[in-house]
Parts: sequence; C-alpha cells; structure tokens
Amino acid sequence: MVKIMVVTYVIKQVDKDNAGPVVEFMKALRKEVFPMLDKQPLPADIVQFHDYYMNRNDAAVFAAISEEGKVLGTIGYLPYDNRFADLWHLYTETKTTELVRCYIDSQYRRQGVGTALYQTALASIHAAGYDKIYLHSHPFLPGGIPFWKSLGFEERLAESDPVWNTLHMDKKIGEIK
Repeated sequence: MVKIMVVTYVIKQVDKDNAGPVVEFMKALRKEVFPMLDKQPLPADIVQFHDYYMNRNDAAVFAAISEEGKVLGTIGYLPYDNRFADLWHLYTETKTTELVRCYIDSQYRRQGVGTALYQTALASIHAAGYDKIYLHSHPFLPGGIPFWKSLGFEERLAESDPVWNTLHMDKKIGEIK
C-alpha cells in the first residue's frame, strides 16, 4: 500500500533567510541515507554553505518548502571539479556542473517533489551557461538511479566497490523549452 500525502509547497532558491533550516534538513537526510558516514566530518559544502552556494552565478541550492515552512527536499549544483580521475576525459572540454544534495523527505518521495526541484535547478543551470550535468548515485539510495535515468541521464562508469557501487552519470544540456 502506498500512502500519498498531498502537500502544497513552493520551490525557493536558498538564501541567507532560509539557509539554516535547509542545512539542518541536509544534515538529517545525509545521516538517514548514508548512515555509514555518521562518524565522518561533514562535507565542506555543508559546513561552508554560504561560500559554496550563495551569491554566485555558477552554483545554487533550491528547496521545496511547505506552506508550514517544512523543508521537503533539496537539490544543488556546483561547478564540476574533476575529482574522479577515471572521468577526467569526459568533462575537460565542456563547461560541466555537478548536481549535489538531492534529498527528498521519505514521506514525500514519488510525489513529484524531486522532479519539480530538478526542473527548477535545470533552468538555473542553463542560465548559468553550463553544457553538461554530471552526477553520481548509488544503488542503495531509494529510487535514485531509476529517477535520474527517467530524466535522460546516461551511465558513464559503474564502480565495483563493495560498499558504494557508485554509478557516474551525465546529460548534455539541450534547449530549455
């Protein structure tokens, strides 16, 4: 049985006025979906959220926020930093962004929140002048890989690490209609 919760929300670009609750949401969801990282330090983009995402033309975070002010989901993008050596050849000749921090509250998954966040981020990515979008996901993330494939992302490299099994994916940005 699938329980569907009807909720009204708006998607907002995260700014200084709503960054606090969004960062707390990201920390909580990261802990939920990556329990193996619980004892690890938080990533720099969460710790230094303002520096990474705000007041920039090449990065942003968007949040789906309910009428009551609850954060339902997030998605962000940053310039891709070529940190994966096996993928270096794919992104050196093109302006590439990386989708990051795509988290949806488990009560609101499969209800269009992720798609709405992605569409908003895609318009911003296009306006920022990127040519390609990179992301990676893992099979243990609920619905992640099928979701990205449904949006046209293609597999580039599947790692065989026994814990992560990271799947690297990308998509060329076409015209936004």
